[in-house]
Amino acid sequence: MQKLIQVVALACWCSLAVAHNHDQHKGFDIKITDLGQNIYQLRTDRSGNVAVLTGEEGVFMVDTQMDHLAELIDNTQKKLSGNREVNLILNTHLHRDHVGGNAYFKKRGAVIMAHPNVRKYLENPKAIKALGRPAPSYSSQYFPTVDVTQDTSVNMNGQTISLFHTPNAHTNSDLFVLFQQANVIHGGDLIFNRRFPFIDIDNGGSVTGFISGLEKIIEVADQETKIISGHGPMATLEDLAASIKMLRDTHSVIKAMVSEGLSLDAIQALDPLKDYTEKWNWAFITTERMVTTHYYDITGQLE
Repeated sequence: MQKLIQVVALACWCSLAVAHNHDQHKGFDIKITDLGQNIYQLRTDRSGNVAVLTGEEGVFMVDTQMDHLAELIDNTQKKLSGNREVNLILNTHLHRDHVGGNAYFKKRGAVIMAHPNVRKYLENPKAIKALGRPAPSYSSQYFPTVDVTQDTSVNMNGQTISLFHTPNAHTNSDLFVLFQQANVIHGGDLIFNRRFPFIDIDNGGSVTGFISGLEKIIEVADQETKIISGHGPMATLEDLAASIKMLRDTHSVIKAMVSEGLSLDAIQALDPLKDYTEKWNWAFITTERMVTTHYYDITGQLE
């Protein structure tokens, strides 16, 4: 049975003003879920969910959250690992809420792996037009140093850690992770559990690729697999199937309206996805923003 341990850390409220939170959550509590065989989920509900594998061979971490949360994440994993430093990190993709702690851990000796498009983006970041966000800035301390260009694996602490690339999905840099012996998956931002996903069209993402990414996770998993979401609670195969159906259905709705020659403004005025609002709408990707995502994916335009 999963053990849920809650570690409460104090932080000044002024930090909240600069937090790029995707989830509406007060404070900086870290919820630790013990997934067995020394694998843990670290969840703050302010950034992407982190996974850590601890053992005599060192600490492996999936994603590093945001800059201002890195020390808190590190202090928490040290309580689990016997005060060990993080040795190896995998970034599941390029977004700051998954790579923001890279510089902190790299300074302490961690080796960082990622798809090569993560480093390319961090070296020359682009604005995310769909969100109206300017290009961020990163120093070389954030850059991964080991490229993962195809499906591969790492052996550590009794786990075969399989890395799977899903092209043009959430971004053009996505990897998900399977801890084979423990039967645990970290899906990165291929999984926004039971909520509208963010699909970063500006950085190579696509609705079709996102669906294919979810299907690949389903192929690798089984009913007993413990699935860590990029955002939100632990997922099941039924959750992933529900997301696929929602994306296919909503994409068809918007595609039909685009085929009729309607502009984005005209489509938004009709509120065509209103039936999905209660179940899928959330603070970061609202129903309106999901309409925009589909329109942008179909037309390549934001107006």
